[in-house]
Amino acid sequence: MTNTQPFFKNTTVHLLAFFALLLGSQATAQDFSAVRALLKDAVSQQQVAGGTVLVLHRGEVVFEESFGFADILSKTPFKADTPVIVASISKPLLGTAAFRLAEQGKLDHSAAISDYLPEFSSVKLESGEVITRAPTLTELFTHTSGMRNSEAPGGRPWFAKWTEGTPLADVVKRYASEFPFQANPGKRYAYSGIGTDVAARVLEVASGQPRNVLLVAHVAKPLGMTSTFYRDARSLKQIGRMPTRYFHGKKGKLLKSTLRPVPPTNTYSSSGGSIISTAPDLARWLMMIRNQGQHEDEAFLKPETITAMLHEFPLSKNAQGGLFIREKDATGRAIVVGHSGSSGTNCWINFKQDVIGIMLTQTRGSDIKQFRIELEKRVTECFDD
Repeated sequence: MTNTQPFFKNTTVHLLAFFALLLGSQATAQDFSAVRALLKDAVSQQQVAGGTVLVLHRGEVVFEESFGFADILSKTPFKADTPVIVASISKPLLGTAAFRLAEQGKLDHSAAISDYLPEFSSVKLESGEVITRAPTLTELFTHTSGMRNSEAPGGRPWFAKWTEGTPLADVVKRYASEFPFQANPGKRYAYSGIGTDVAARVLEVASGQPRNVLLVAHVAKPLGMTSTFYRDARSLKQIGRMPTRYFHGKKGKLLKSTLRPVPPTNTYSSSGGSIISTAPDLARWLMMIRNQGQHEDEAFLKPETITAMLHEFPLSKNAQGGLFIREKDATGRAIVVGHSGSSGTNCWINFKQDVIGIMLTQTRGSDIKQFRIELEKRVTECFDD
């Protein structure tokens, strides 16, 4: 990885791109016509309502394109800084907070979570047996904890009425008493949003702060991510109008989704799925990782912490910090990492090409999976030798 001048220092994406052109950017000019064609076709064919794409190469903005609409009915355009629900990209963002707290000596990734949450000291398996041990925080972030997976019955409690307006602490206590584990910790991989909720509660106990507050205090504020929050009444008042959510109806027509009620401030929402952010904010976070923990000439995390965050974990498809490992080199080192979200979001770091890509929409992720894959493929091809 090339360590260049940090991205976003006291300016905006637009100014950085402008000055990079004036001063002679080290990033080679690329042909993004195939990417632009894909975006245009996706909107005209109603595959996606709208969105924004941001690409950085060697630490410089080389492509920034907004397309389609944030709201089709009013023809409100999607902008480069339109805030969106990033869905499961929330998981590695929360994972970053966990590593920040660990560096501060406030928690131990390898300790049993029962050290922080005693209610998990003797939880049971679905068979009725007591688990062999409580999972670790790392197992929660790598989905190897044995907790109920998201596809199982009751695996998405953020849709349930009983979680509305409830403190995260109470929701997690109910998990311990009423949600038996599907496997002993460390024995299998199963993608679990419930596990991320439990991880968030561990961070609350370790930091002494509510989840929504600690995200801002330990990640968003120090990285200058001014539009990154958990979705609740306070944050939506600050952010203002959000883009409309869409899904594919019959014959592929885009239909408006019904959003869940806005949670009262610092009450429950999906810990791994309800963070709001923007493309410029996510770029700050990803650039910090790319720069081995450096942000604007200051150490946000130690280089060895970044190495640990990106390290693979036994049985898991995810690195220890929560990002998916999409490609490894011959030694097993992650060279492409990223995460997508059910709201139609995707971000990645390609260390081999020194490329960061961010694509944000609010069209249901399962409906635009092929568009998401094709977009990342076309961006990657812009940098192939």
